[in-house]
Amino acid sequence: MEYANTIYNDIKSLRIQGATNVALSVLNALQQIRTDTPHISSDDLREIGIRLSFARPTEPLAQNAVRYIFKDENIALNMAHYKTYIEDGKKSIPQHGESILKDGGVYLTLCHSSTTVALFTNGRKHGAMFSLFVSETRPLYQGRTTAKELLAAGFDDVTMVIDDVAVAIVEGRKGAIDAVFIGADMLTSTGFANKIGSLALSMAAVRRDIPVYVITTLLKFDPRGYDPSSIEQRDPSEIWSNPPKNLKFYAPAFDYVPYRPHIFIVSEAGITPSADMSKTATHYYPFLTHI
Repeated sequence: MEYANTIYNDIKSLRIQGATNVALSVLNALQQIRTDTPHISSDDLREIGIRLSFARPTEPLAQNAVRYIFKDENIALNMAHYKTYIEDGKKSIPQHGESILKDGGVYLTLCHSSTTVALFTNGRKHGAMFSLFVSETRPLYQGRTTAKELLAAGFDDVTMVIDDVAVAIVEGRKGAIDAVFIGADMLTSTGFANKIGSLALSMAAVRRDIPVYVITTLLKFDPRGYDPSSIEQRDPSEIWSNPPKNLKFYAPAFDYVPYRPHIFIVSEAGITPSADMSKTATHYYPFLTHI
């Protein structure tokens, strides 16, 4: 179907980006296809959903959506429920994380996470005055989106740094960082996947006893575990549009970060030590145990 192909290509090319946007785009596409082709079988619709949700391999929020809505014949009702889960998480996660933010705090974030931006904005609305460093996140510079959104929300102490400098700042080059805030594209029982650069940043913070707060919905949990082959390899042109002949590229989109004692998950269930993430996710969403 042409419409499904358009959504697939938009996800693949990052015209649609961000786990929440991808998941909602998949759900909305399936709703539209059901409306346009009312006699489509649930099996055929499910196949379309699988293709869309795996356009980028590390998108369990979208993949869990497809698994959830086709768990029985109540497809429309299940779609509505899953959207509600996403919406409720977007509202509750910033509230749970608000207690972390302190007056005078200095925090660092990587890439772009709409929920992380909402957490910072919520903290500022409730009176916490803090400074932010934003890593630009090469090669596609999603950190610029974060910076723009923070400035638009009224923040007046936002500093952009290149990715390598972000690690140096955590190591103490420019005073003390109180915490690192990052999103997640995938959660597993042993670690999480997030934009490339997350591993170096997180491990630097752990070495310095600085807490790392992973801001995410538990709907990104994949109980099947981490498979290195799921890490998406991006087009080399994103790094260099006109490279010398015969130059090879290694361009993974994501890092996989093992859980450590200083890493915490901030989710709809509250603030959880990363070691307890699997138990927390399957308790909060029992359907995740049946994947």
